Amino acid sequence: YAKTLNEDPGHIRARLNRSSIFMALDDGRKALDDAEILLDLAPNFTLARFKKAEAEMLLGEWSNARSDLELVIEKAPHHHQALTQLAACFMALNRPERAETPLNDALRIAQNYAPAWHQRGLLYLEWSRDDSALSDFEAAVKCDNNHLDANLHIAALHHEAERFDSAEIGWRAVLAIDPDHVVARTRLDECEIKLMA
Repeated sequence: YAKTLNEDPGHIRARLNRSSIFMALDDGRKALDDAEILLDLAPNFTLARFKKAEAEMLLGEWSNARSDLELVIEKAPHHHQALTQLAACFMALNRPERAETPLNDALRIAQNYAPAWHQRGLLYLEWSRDDSALSDFEAAVKCDNNHLDANLHIAALHHEAERFDSAEIGWRAVLAIDPDHVVARTRLDECEIKLMA
């Protein structure tokens, strides 16, 4: 993509793809630079605005990301990814009370979108509603059984509640995704000791 952009700096698709690659490499600054150039080239390009918001989130620029996501949702009210990310911004900005509505909207639009279930589970954890959180994490795993964070939260909630049989299943599910996960391995050993006792 860099070669293409050297030859044609206005190549929209190449710049969009390169921004996505920078995101995958955790290089938020370069991803943001490409997204901003895209918006200079095409100010109404909603996908570029969404990429910009994601890069800002990676950089911890939560207020800027929130503003950009609100612009995306204004143009595309059914953008369930943007609604989910907006909720994450509200939580990062210590405004969890504003996160529930966009998450409910996202889940109404896309019932099988695991990140929205996971994000709402995090919100319920924030509010100490562990049963609701567990239910949402389980819904996330039902949508995507390789969702590592949701699996971790399920196992941890069972473990904390001393439901060691369910926790054991949960930690095994984590290890099926990431066999080298140190915490899961340690907690699984604890469960096995408790269950043997």
